[in-house]
Amino acid sequence: MSRWSHALAAVAATAVGAGMLGGAYLTVEPIVRVGGAAEPDATPSPTASPSAAASPSPTVTGIDEDCEWDALPETARPAMLVDEAQGLPAARGMTDAAWWCVDQDWTAEARSAGGDTWRPGGTAQALYLVAPDGDLLKLFDLRTDVEVVVLDADLEARLAWTARESDAETTQVVQVELDTGLVVDDWGGAAVPDAQRSEGTVVDVAPLPQFGGEGALWAGYSPSGTMRSLFVREPGGTFRALDAQRAIDSLVAQGSVDAAHEPGVEIWTDRAGTLAMILAQDPVPVEAAEDASAKEIARATKKVSWRSSGGTWVVVDLATDQWRLAEARLPRGLCHGSTGTALPGTYASPGPLVAECDVSADERGVFALALDADPVSRDSGP
Repeated sequence: MSRWSHALAAVAATAVGAGMLGGAYLTVEPIVRVGGAAEPDATPSPTASPSAAASPSPTVTGIDEDCEWDALPETARPAMLVDEAQGLPAARGMTDAAWWCVDQDWTAEARSAGGDTWRPGGTAQALYLVAPDGDLLKLFDLRTDVEVVVLDADLEARLAWTARESDAETTQVVQVELDTGLVVDDWGGAAVPDAQRSEGTVVDVAPLPQFGGEGALWAGYSPSGTMRSLFVREPGGTFRALDAQRAIDSLVAQGSVDAAHEPGVEIWTDRAGTLAMILAQDPVPVEAAEDASAKEIARATKKVSWRSSGGTWVVVDLATDQWRLAEARLPRGLCHGSTGTALPGTYASPGPLVAECDVSADERGVFALALDADPVSRDSGP
């Protein structure tokens, strides 16, 4: 499992409108289920990953556009499915009419024949809608070669976003149409930063638990698991970039780096999802003679690879999309956010925040960083 996968696991359990998908992804053979019998059906779209078609049960009467699930009698609810794989939970077949009952109190989840234990290659599993009373309505059977987590869902738009977990260095995230089973690899448009795309797919992104605006706040992560970008899913399933992203892109284009000395930034957010502090750090230039050998250049590069010569803060009001720039006063070394820390304060007066900063090529220290103030070492006191 990639290091980013551990960061993903920390946010997936509280992702907006979703549940953990403790199984694998959609079946390669699309399935239409009639009276409990599964039969091959449609051909996958040429522009998206192969997926499963929805699994309607026989026509049900008694459900109308004003449906309230809790008020539906048993005779009006979709029939229970039969001939399901041993170990899968009892569930009803999803129907077009049943979508009229789905609202913000429902969730998208997956259940496995192995209970809470997913095993690659043999454990039957499926994707379900979960009604407020706990009733399960089955959407799709799942394949068993990759583990998948439901990260986010907009049930009104009939969309979900799921992560494909494997041993790869990056984790692919796809968009799923819940009523058709169509899977889209390249989603989000220009809102998803280029750094989170690989060979036409979106990678290493996940929603944050809280957001002060409408929709959901998403983050992009580096392979090492540090947050490096932010963007927003708006109601209806559309995505937009933060207005501050233009300033961030400009700073990175001018040479700003993250704590790993790679082109990028470091990001802190508050617990309410209303404020972000984004740090673009200036590296120390490598000094080497024009006729230096490759070994000498490598030695000179390593010597300053942990060093910072200052930087720029991008302060973002996430609820209003306002942003401003401020000079960053930093220690000698590059800084990154301490695990589990959150940004205090307001847009007008953010911080101080806690960061881990390099104090040598092999050692880090803990510092308090704030706007218009020098860094304060926390290693010698509270």
